[in-house]
Amino acid sequence: MRSDFMSNTVYQIVRRRDGVKAKKLRREGVVPAVIYGKAYKDSLPVEITLQEANKLLKENTQTSIIKLEGLDETVNVIVKEVQRNGATFLPEHIDFQSISLREIITVNVPIHIIGEEKLQHNQLIFQPSLQELELKGPAEDLPERLELDVTDLEFEEKVFVSAIKVPEGIEVLDEEDALIGVVISATSVTEEDEAADAAEAEGEDSAEVPLVDEKEEK
Repeated sequence: MRSDFMSNTVYQIVRRRDGVKAKKLRREGVVPAVIYGKAYKDSLPVEITLQEANKLLKENTQTSIIKLEGLDETVNVIVKEVQRNGATFLPEHIDFQSISLREIITVNVPIHIIGEEKLQHNQLIFQPSLQELELKGPAEDLPERLELDVTDLEFEEKVFVSAIKVPEGIEVLDEEDALIGVVISATSVTEEDEAADAAEAEGEDSAEVPLVDEKEEK
């Protein structure tokens, strides 16, 4: 079993109180959540404190297998969806999917770029088109992230999904010829930024032109 993405921390939850609305729970510093999966006929409403939820989301990724305690038994889950407040970005609702370690699941795994120092030394930048890949396989074998080494890439060289290596038994669901990214000139990015800044400044200047007074027109 791959333990690099198996959380060593156990997080506390409780069953959702009957008749208590989600808005009231949030006012009390509690995040409403649900657990669903093959082990549950219906989704199970639960509660987790805001402090515990923030800790859980900070310490884990989408592929982390998380242990929840507070029910009849400890439950292994992954985070499937988080709804956040648009202003505060605090979690307002969490969907947990219960899993067994050998269960086949599908998750989005982030691509981690390494080796950019050499590109930067050569005035180059790797411009990504994809930030993550969709993988399918046993929960315990799914990697927490995928590494892409761009050290030896050259100007205008492209990287496709087919170049990403995944553990044995893991299937990549994205098209093999999908573009992950391309190496471009750092100077072209600088010029684009400068052009964008100039256009923005020009727009601000135009916005500051006072309207003609109607009385003066007459």
